Amino acid sequence: MSEPDENGLVWVWTKQGRRPATFGAVVLVWVLTALLCVTFQAAWWVCAILLLASLPALFDIWRNPQARLTILPDRIIWRSSVVSGDCSGIDHVRLGRRFDGSMKITLTQTDGTQTRLPPDITPPSKALGTALSEAGITVQHHPFAPF
Repeated sequence: MSEPDENGLVWVWTKQGRRPATFGAVVLVWVLTALLCVTFQAAWWVCAILLLASLPALFDIWRNPQARLTILPDRIIWRSSVVSGDCSGIDHVRLGRRFDGSMKITLTQTDGTQTRLPPDITPPSKALGTALSEAGITVQHHPFAPF
C-alpha cells in the first residue's frame, strides 16, 4: 500500500478470467475424463456430462472477463464482467465472511443506502481493509455471518 498519488488514487485491484488455476482445472477434468473413458470404459454420455461441466471454465478462458476495484479517498469504483458502479459518500464498508469462505462486501453510504459489490470482485480481505483504512474509510469486519 502507499499514500494517495496526485490523482488521489489509493489502491487498484484487478482479476482476469485467464488464470493458471482455470487452465489447470480444465486440463485436469479433460485428462481424468479421458482416463475414465479409456481405462474404465465408461459410457459415452457419462464422459460427455463430465466434459460439459468444464464448458463454463473454457468460456471464461476464451472471453477473459476482468474485474477491477479502484479505491479513492472519497469513493469506490468497480467493474465486473456483469455490472459496474461508482459509489461516493461512503460511511463505512462491511466485510462479511460467509461459512463457505466467500466474502460479501457491502458499502454503506452516509444516507443509509447500501450497495453490495458483485461476488467476482473480492480482493484479499487484509489488503482491502488496509487500502480502505488508508483512504479514510471505516471498515467493519464480520467473520462468519450465515446469511
